[in-house]
Amino acid sequence: MGNRGMPGVSSVVSHPRKELWMGIFDRFKSSRAAQDKAGDMSDAAEKQVNKKTGDKYTDKVDDAQQKAEGAMGMDRNRDRPGQP
Repeated sequence: MGNRGMPGVSSVVSHPRKELWMGIFDRFKSSRAAQDKAGDMSDAAEKQVNKKTGDKYTDKVDDAQQKAEGAMGMDRNRDRPGQP
């Protein structure tokens, strides 16, 4: 509100959490152990969703999981049945 007259400063002042989150993601991307743990959690969540839906939406769940992992910089190369 008070930084409207200062071009370039408003984005840093009005979004201090953005810098915090960028720091967290940078540390996450550089930590192989954190990525492995997140991958394990992601796989467990995928299994739970598939179990709850009776494997009816397996392809959609897998696509969503890959998009979420890609957004976090976790492009894992995995051999999955039915995947090219």
